[in-house]
Amino acid sequence: MNNLVLASSSTEAEALEAAKTRLAEAGGTLGTLALNLLSAVAGQPGGELAGADQTKLVDFAEQELLPVAAAFAAALAGSANSAEKVLAAVAAGHSARLVDATKSLEVEEAPVKVLYAGARLQEAAAAFLDHATELIVPALAQNPALKLTGILPQRTVDAAAAAPAKGGCACGGHDEPGLSELDTRVIPHAIRHATIFGALEGLSAGKGILLVANHNPLPLLAQLEQRSAGKFTVSYVEDGPETWKLSMVRN
Repeated sequence: MNNLVLASSSTEAEALEAAKTRLAEAGGTLGTLALNLLSAVAGQPGGELAGADQTKLVDFAEQELLPVAAAFAAALAGSANSAEKVLAAVAAGHSARLVDATKSLEVEEAPVKVLYAGARLQEAAAAFLDHATELIVPALAQNPALKLTGILPQRTVDAAAAAPAKGGCACGGHDEPGLSELDTRVIPHAIRHATIFGALEGLSAGKGILLVANHNPLPLLAQLEQRSAGKFTVSYVEDGPETWKLSMVRN
């Protein structure tokens, strides 16, 4: 959605955009890590590789998703507004489901159960990220009595540094050997770059994505160089005029 949100102040407006960017990045990383787990379990049922990817997804949930969900729930808990009370209940529900799904994935050992638990966590996280972006964050930014600024916990995990052994994204398709396709044309423009950066952060060394776009993504590449100079090798697989495809591999 691209609905205009009028924040209660310029500071809250900045916090709104920062929060939406962080949620989009989390969604991108979640997709990569979830696909990593699926690939690992399918390729080596019950092996060490699957266990490593299972741990990475659990760590990402515990160190990023759960603290953010808890922060939103706490921020809305004291509101006297009836609509925000409903949102507080929604946020608390998301937080509880994420905790439960994360714990379930952490303790599973059988490959089939690991797959089920991973899918359950991904579903719970996707629902939370969607509601947080479209409902919770705007509500916090719009109400002067509530504060979005400063409520998000500081990141304690670097998904790129802690990346699992497999690489990929959650968008399906394989045009290049070893590269999962990320079609940017289906990602809303407002969160496109953040989602891509999040997906890239979930990659381990030597793994990558095949980025598909309907234009030459030069602004994206400039931003990537700014924030992650030298961390990725980028090469054009298809250079227009209607479709651009870029191999983006983590060094």
